[in-house]
Amino acid sequence: MIDLTDSDEKWEEYSIEIIHTNRKDLARLIDFLKKNNEYFRDILITGTIEDKIKGGLLVTCGKDNIDSVNDLQTSLIGGAILIHEKIESGMAEQFCGIFNSVGLISGHKIKKDFNEAEIYHQFTDSERDAIIINRFTGKNAFPVIIKYHSIEDMIKSIMTIESNFACIRLMNHDEDDILLNSIGDSISIPLISRDNDELPLYYLSLIKKIARNNRLKLEQTSIGIIGLTRSSIRLTSLLNKSGFMKVLGYDNRERMMMSFENEKGLATTIQNILMNTDIILIMNDIIKSEEMEYFRPGQFIISYIANEYLNQESLRTSGIKEFIKLQETDTALLYPGMIKGLTGSGIKIFNDDMIIKMSEMILKMMDDSYTLPDIFSDIHERIEGLFTKS
Repeated sequence: MIDLTDSDEKWEEYSIEIIHTNRKDLARLIDFLKKNNEYFRDILITGTIEDKIKGGLLVTCGKDNIDSVNDLQTSLIGGAILIHEKIESGMAEQFCGIFNSVGLISGHKIKKDFNEAEIYHQFTDSERDAIIINRFTGKNAFPVIIKYHSIEDMIKSIMTIESNFACIRLMNHDEDDILLNSIGDSISIPLISRDNDELPLYYLSLIKKIARNNRLKLEQTSIGIIGLTRSSIRLTSLLNKSGFMKVLGYDNRERMMMSFENEKGLATTIQNILMNTDIILIMNDIIKSEEMEYFRPGQFIISYIANEYLNQESLRTSGIKEFIKLQETDTALLYPGMIKGLTGSGIKIFNDDMIIKMSEMILKMMDDSYTLPDIFSDIHERIEGLFTKS
């Protein structure tokens, strides 16, 4: 959109709104305008996303704007004094910010090849999720990064800071098979985990939706998991309790295979999974191109990986019925309501029965393309209501 904003006998001033999907194209356009200074001068670029995100995604501010001395004295200082009075009168839970705060905790094990940039990436993801949590729960979420040498150190660190929050969301840690209970048993406030709660819930809902859409009987449907993770190991327990016939899995780490078997999964080879399961969850790219021939007609593929041989078009010759590409942010529709359900119900941790209960509601909300309702829908309230309604 181009608007003429000013003009004189020699020059005209325009306001140009540019919508772009490729930053290189925008850079080329700006470079072109600057080089043609016979026709264009004083090019001012404002409102770019880079300007907005410098310093991170989060901004800390008060509930009231502080624009004058009166605002400072009345809203801020006076408000703090009033909160102190409410705390003294036994109303801390209603007025102290601790009870409206969520800690977004990530753990990073200190190793020889430790890369500091990993912390910056995780902090950015935590900021992103903090904004979503605030928008759809009204709670303030704070990113916290913990460096540790042993998992016991991390648990002790969480115990030290838990009194600052009403709930902890475990974003990430560098242990392959730590049980969430080992952290949950050590702290006194509700705990939710991206890997142990949110992702298994999403996978379970998706797999059950596929089965229901295609009239697959759970007791006759086998699931394959290639590339075992903390989330897929929890999923294995959920699938078995939901009544699926069997869960086959493979990983090149022996410790993960043992954890998988502890949840009654059947450890096997990639070839056996591809040849003998109905729905396959692919968590990483350990499948080799020569193994593609073992896919069989009618299978459903759920995958984080999409490459030149692992995609809908390439698998069509194998007779694959559907290829569903997962996105990292798929759980953004789930965790706001899960957090509200935890903090509003007195529940400390989601057990398997609770995850299965949520999955039944969520699969009914998915359409036939396995898409959940818009994030601005009532999905958060509906998830919360499973646990807070009497």
